Amino acid sequence: MIARGHSLIAAILLYAGIAGICRAYPTATRSFEELAKAPVIATCIVQETSRDPNPTPPSSGNRVISAHATLLVLRTFPELIVGARASERIQLDYEALPKGDLGMNGPDVPNLSRGVTLVLPLKINPKPSSGAWRLIADEGGALVIPAIPRKPPFSQSPRNGREFLLYEIASVLISGTRTEVFAEVSYVSGQKTIASELTQLLEPKLGADEDRWALIAASLLSSMGVPRATITELRSGKDTVAGDFSGSFITALLQRLGESARARELLIHGLLINSDIAAWGAGITLREFAQDPSLIRELRAMLQLRRAGSLSVARDILSAGQKEIFGDATSLALHYISTPGTSPSELQPACWVIRDFGTDEQFSRFISEIRKSQYRDRHHYDELWRNTIWSDSKRERAVLEILLADQRIFTGNQRYSDIARYELARIQTGKR
Repeated sequence: MIARGHSLIAAILLYAGIAGICRAYPTATRSFEELAKAPVIATCIVQETSRDPNPTPPSSGNRVISAHATLLVLRTFPELIVGARASERIQLDYEALPKGDLGMNGPDVPNLSRGVTLVLPLKINPKPSSGAWRLIADEGGALVIPAIPRKPPFSQSPRNGREFLLYEIASVLISGTRTEVFAEVSYVSGQKTIASELTQLLEPKLGADEDRWALIAASLLSSMGVPRATITELRSGKDTVAGDFSGSFITALLQRLGESARARELLIHGLLINSDIAAWGAGITLREFAQDPSLIRELRAMLQLRRAGSLSVARDILSAGQKEIFGDATSLALHYISTPGTSPSELQPACWVIRDFGTDEQFSRFISEIRKSQYRDRHHYDELWRNTIWSDSKRERAVLEILLADQRIFTGNQRYSDIARYELARIQTGKR
């Protein structure tokens, strides 16, 4: 099981990568229709951003600050807008969170970063003296849409804001990179009303390119949260967990791919190659294919090549009862555990794999690595024990014994031994 008691701060860090799926605050999603009716819709590259110092004390409850961006306009609808034509630079005033704020407690404001291409629904700034534009709303989910610089591959110019947005979305799905496609489907998944029109735009451009259809479907599946429907349920449009999926984009994609062995292999491959950018979602989805020979074969090869995200997926597959990948998964896990400087995104599943599935001998090697790094490499030591305790595994007691004897200060007035005592108390309480 996933560690459940990481402490509030650690839990926030653990789930930051899926903050868009598991919001911890009420938020309203801006509808596609609302964005399509914006006075001006502009596809822009964010060139510079800045934030004003927050003049409001934290006690006021105002968590946002004024922010500003310089945007390079690529395309607009309507096309000829005074002060916002293609190739011009415009200024945008918007609300943002302070630097370092993960946004888990809201509000939901756009996160504009340098170099990103976005479609922005704009209105004239109510303070025209500033010379800047504003978004049609200050907050709300899906307020801006991911895009790519390349011009959409459609001969007919968009006749309205709705077509402009659909062209921009379709363009990413047709020719965007894997990362760009993943960002796009994360938006599309919440917009059921555009599924039919979007599919109609994609069909003549992608045709029989089954690899691309599978990549789009795999990206969408990787972006979904839990609880989730099975792929069979999603394909049918019926889901007893999260409602009716009939008419949704994912249903259209899965029906387009079909249920053949070839379609299944393409979908598995699409999920696996996305493990470097969406390991959590890919692993959750691939549990359904845990015994599939093509999954076992490709995942083993990825583990042997130390592909980013593959060990995280392997942990999910091991949890689903797959045994054939055990050797490759535990071998890679031990490599990461014994290598200081390993990326936290790889070290965390490595610790979990050995804690939850490793042999006694492998777990003993893990404990030896913690002891070895205790006074030689404190950062590595901290990474190892933090990714092992706060779980339901009996094996964590061996790690707690090390911490109990460690009287050094961990942070503030808290010693390592204090952490061990708190966790042991939690374990004992859970047994009552």
